[in-house]
Amino acid sequence: MTKLYLIRHAEAEGNIYRRMHGQYNSQVTRNGLRQIAALQSRFEGVPIDAVYASDLFRTRKTAEALCLPKGLPLRPEPRLREVSVGIWEDIPFGELEWRQPQELNRFMREPETWQVEGAERYEQYSGRFEAALREIARAHEGQSVALFTHGCVLSGGLHRILGIPHDSSKADNTAVSLLEYENGVFTPVFLYDNSHLSEAISTRTRQRWWRHLGGKFNLRFRPADPEEAALPVPDFSPAPTDRVWIALLEEEAVGCLALNGSGLSLLWLRPEYRHRRFGDQLLGQAVSVLRAQGLESFSVGVPTANLEALAFFARHCGSPVQMDDVYTAFQKDLSIPRL
Repeated sequence: MTKLYLIRHAEAEGNIYRRMHGQYNSQVTRNGLRQIAALQSRFEGVPIDAVYASDLFRTRKTAEALCLPKGLPLRPEPRLREVSVGIWEDIPFGELEWRQPQELNRFMREPETWQVEGAERYEQYSGRFEAALREIARAHEGQSVALFTHGCVLSGGLHRILGIPHDSSKADNTAVSLLEYENGVFTPVFLYDNSHLSEAISTRTRQRWWRHLGGKFNLRFRPADPEEAALPVPDFSPAPTDRVWIALLEEEAVGCLALNGSGLSLLWLRPEYRHRRFGDQLLGQAVSVLRAQGLESFSVGVPTANLEALAFFARHCGSPVQMDDVYTAFQKDLSIPRL
């Protein structure tokens, strides 16, 4: 009998920026690093003979929780990759809800019927996942193997193999499922267990704020017209080199983002929408635009007296690179390291 531990990657940018990241290669968040440490503690006394991971950064980084302390090589396996979502890659969920709500609902609940341009169909991604799982199980007969993968391909694969309902939302970041494989048959021991995560670092727990917003929690963005006078920000005049986006919750303008050649000129939310993680989505739009330009980092400066802004950027960027009584500067890393 072979034991297969199926582990979802740690919290990554798409999870907090609320963007559709299929095979878009994104970073693990600072909270995701805490989840990796908790996962490492969970597996301290668990024998593992081999470690496989999808070849995307967020899974390979999560796999360090087992590879490094156990001295095992990481075996990249592209068939464990997340679903390729074609033209949806890196699109905000709020935009998909606004433009293609029925197709998004199919993606989440009826993936067998889902199809968008350039994307994998259910039979393709669930088939490659099952093929990889069977091949790895046969290669490690009688051993214990850890496989690091992604929420949607895992949900589709388990539906195909075990017949369980689709529900990728059940898999918290770093949640663990255990299957036993013998004589060609997979038997579930447990699914989507996140007992190693405290409420303080569980992605699902930290996102309970969704439930208090009447179903409205995903932003979409539209470029502001250069001559647009009705920006929702008081006392802000964009510089000629600024590119400005309006953040919309359905049709309501709730915030504004301005970017220059090297970073952020402005990240602003209406007061009644603060402290609800909408700022994360604004920052995610900045990350998306600037990374697509080829930047590996960008800078942002805030008044040192603005404690709210200091806490926000420290959470996303780490320690400031410059600080005095008047001004504090942060650097946001956009690069995807090679492991």
